[in-house]
Amino acid sequence: MLDSSSAVYLCLIPIVWCGLSWLLSRISGWHRLAAHYRCREVIAGESASLRSGRIGPVTYHSCLRFQVTDAGLGIRVARLFRVGHVPLFIPWDQFRHVKEDNLMYSHKVKASVGEPTITRVTLPGWVRYRMPMSLRPVDPRLSDGS
Repeated sequence: MLDSSSAVYLCLIPIVWCGLSWLLSRISGWHRLAAHYRCREVIAGESASLRSGRIGPVTYHSCLRFQVTDAGLGIRVARLFRVGHVPLFIPWDQFRHVKEDNLMYSHKVKASVGEPTITRVTLPGWVRYRMPMSLRPVDPRLSDGS
């Protein structure tokens, strides 16, 4: 049987969890993105779940769901981390300064979002190879040197 102090600690766990999730949304800039790109409807497009990405200084490990359409990119956080993280839909024309991540064997892409820049993002290779060709960074190994 639980004593009163154990019950208090058990009640604090979800409160602390929700507080940390909300704080991460503020640190990352997710809440600033939501002010401009909040997704209010269901997105129909190719999707991938349990992907990693970076929003601002916060890395979201295997808890992001990306959806790609001709119009833009949808991003959602797994339900467990949803507090403070409303679903986003960012039109492709809002991505600026797109470049490849320079880590060895990395297929990720880095970009600024918004004009002026709201925050920087690092997206997985899955997104990179589905974004419009006009946004994709050119792989220097494939250029002809001219």
